Amino acid sequence: MSIYRIAYLMLLVLLVFITIAVVTGMSFPGDTSVSEWINNIQSPFFDALMPVVSYLGAFPYCIIASLLAGLAFWLFKRRIESLFIVIVPYIGVSISYILKFLIERPRPFEDSLQNSFPSGHTIYTSILLGLIIYFIPQVIKNKTWCNAVQIFAVLYIILMGFSRIYLQYHWLSDVLASLIIATLVIVPAIIIYKYLMKREIECLSFLKSKP
Repeated sequence: MSIYRIAYLMLLVLLVFITIAVVTGMSFPGDTSVSEWINNIQSPFFDALMPVVSYLGAFPYCIIASLLAGLAFWLFKRRIESLFIVIVPYIGVSISYILKFLIERPRPFEDSLQNSFPSGHTIYTSILLGLIIYFIPQVIKNKTWCNAVQIFAVLYIILMGFSRIYLQYHWLSDVLASLIIATLVIVPAIIIYKYLMKREIECLSFLKSKP
């Protein structure tokens, strides 16, 4: 078994552990302390910034973001990448809604609309930006600009998770589980993408070889 498969299985086991802890009402390490620490750094600047950060994962902004990102890749003639960017994030969102339905975990701030576990905003944003991080070198050839986009995407993912805790919609364990779920979705998506690209190259080679 390769190290990548071992790492994938370890993430899956960790997700199961967090889920069991949430379902059984166990106190997950860091949940309370991190929420209290974030509450202590409340400020007008963060009060204005954090809701804006969270907009990316909220309806209808999430749909607009996926379509715009997909359109950008489509215009650069990256058709398969465009479809993955538009479709795959919503696989994660679907998983989020299923878990929310099955696991009735109270939010840090009382909210009767939805349950806390996991964070759909974090899952969606992590998958969308994670795919962009992987695909962007095919569109931006300048290494400096490409790295800048990738770094910005990573920072935004981190900031999204932070914003959900700051706004008291989620616990730390909700966000950690969401990051794991996003990774578990992205990995097979990339494997499928590589397979499709390989098939496309083989088909093009075969057509070129025909007299």
